Amino acid sequence: MVSMSSRMVEVADFPSVSLGNSRSLYVYLPPSYHENTEKHYAVLYMHDGQHVFSADERGGSWDMHLTADRLVSEGRMKEIIIVGISTVPHQRLNEYFHDNPRMHLVFDPPFAGERYESFIIEEVMPYINQRFRTLQGPEHTAMMGSSAGGIVTYNIGFRRPDVFGSIAVMSPYFVKAHFDAEGELKEHPFYERYGTHPKLRIWLDMGGAEGVFMEKYAREEAERLIQDGFVPGEDLMLFLDPGAAHSQSDWAGRAHAPLLYFFGDIGEPASIKLYGDSVVGVRGPVKQLNPVITYNSGFVQTLINGTYHVESPELLMLLPDGKLKPQTTGSTRVTLQMGKLIADKEITIVEELPELVKVAIQVKVPPSTPVSPMIYAGFEIPYCGEGVYKGSAMVPHGLSFTFKVSRGFGLHEKIGDPEVKRRSFTALSDMELLYEVEDWDI
Repeated sequence: MVSMSSRMVEVADFPSVSLGNSRSLYVYLPPSYHENTEKHYAVLYMHDGQHVFSADERGGSWDMHLTADRLVSEGRMKEIIIVGISTVPHQRLNEYFHDNPRMHLVFDPPFAGERYESFIIEEVMPYINQRFRTLQGPEHTAMMGSSAGGIVTYNIGFRRPDVFGSIAVMSPYFVKAHFDAEGELKEHPFYERYGTHPKLRIWLDMGGAEGVFMEKYAREEAERLIQDGFVPGEDLMLFLDPGAAHSQSDWAGRAHAPLLYFFGDIGEPASIKLYGDSVVGVRGPVKQLNPVITYNSGFVQTLINGTYHVESPELLMLLPDGKLKPQTTGSTRVTLQMGKLIADKEITIVEELPELVKVAIQVKVPPSTPVSPMIYAGFEIPYCGEGVYKGSAMVPHGLSFTFKVSRGFGLHEKIGDPEVKRRSFTALSDMELLYEVEDWDI
C-alpha cells in the first residue's frame, strides 16, 4: 500500500482588482488529492496566510498542515483544502477592518474591509474553485482568523452567510483596550453587532493571558449571540483557553478544535475542569469560573451555562454562567456535574479585593536599540532616556499577561534562556517589574 501525503502549492503575486495590490496564496491539498482525482473537497480560507503553514521574521507558524494531517490520519476529520491568504505589508489593519461609525471613533481610515471581502469572494474563491477540485456552497466553506483577522472573519461571516457556513473567530480584536497617560484602562468597543441569526456555525475563543484582549469580551459576545438565537454546543462554541497568550503558537495549539467542529467529529466529553480565581471578595471585582470540557477527540470548549452545587450556600451563590456571588467570608467547595463528569474547586471568600492594582514596569534595552516613543511589555511603556522605558497602569485585579517585550509588530525580544519562552505576570496586587532585553529576534 502506497502512503499518501499532503502537498503545498504557492500562488505567488496573486493580483487583486478590488484592492489594487497582489499577494501570495498558500494552498494545502490533502493526502488523497492527487491520487483520487474524482474527489472534491470542502475549503477553509484563512487570513494572515504567511503564518498558516510556516514562520517568518514577524511571527511563528500555525502549522495547519500538520494539524490537518494528524486529524485526518486519526480518522477524526474529513480531508479539506486550506487556503492561506497572506497579508500585504502595512495594509493588514486597513484590509481587516470593515467601515462602521464606531471605527471612526478609535481608528483612522481608510477601512478596506468591504473591498477585502470582495477580493476573497469575487477573486480568490473563483480562482480556487476553477483551479482545484472544491465542494462549493456555504455548507462546505469556512473561514478562520485571529486578532484583527478574527474581526474580519466575524464581519464577513455575518455579511455573507450565503458564502461561508462556518467561521472561527479567534482572539478577536473587538475592543480597543489601552491604558491612557494616567495609567487608566480605557475600553472602546468598535465592532459592529449584527443582531441576526443566520445559518452559521461560530467558533469563538480567547486566551486567559492575553492581557487587554480579555476573556470577558469573548464571553460577552457569546452571551449576545445566544440572545440572537445561537445555541451553545450546536451552532456556537466558546472556548476560553486557560493561560494562552495572544500569539501564533497559542492559536496553533487550539486550531484543531474548530477543525473538528467544522469538518469532523468532536467525539464525547471525557473530562471537565474548573478554571478561574480561587479567591473572591465580598466587595470587589466580579469573578467568574471557566468550566472547560475536554473530549475524547481532543476537542475543547467552555461550558457557557452549567448546574453548580455550593457546599455552603450561605457563603457563596453561584450563577449558571459561572459568576460568583460571595455573601460572607469563609471557604467552600463548589461542584459542577455534567452527566457522569464532575469537577470541583475550593473557593475562599475574603472581605475585599481591589478592583484595580498598580503595575509598574521598567524595561532596559541594549544600547544598539533604535529609540522609539513606546515599547510593549504587556502594555505600552514610554521611553525615559538612556535605553530605559518606564510606565505604570491600573490593571483589573486578576488580569494575566503573557508576552515578549516588543518594539513594534514582529520586532520581539530574543530570550536567551530556552526554558523561558515568554514573560508572564498576573495582577493580584501592586507590583514593580524590571525586565532587561538581551537582544532582538530580527
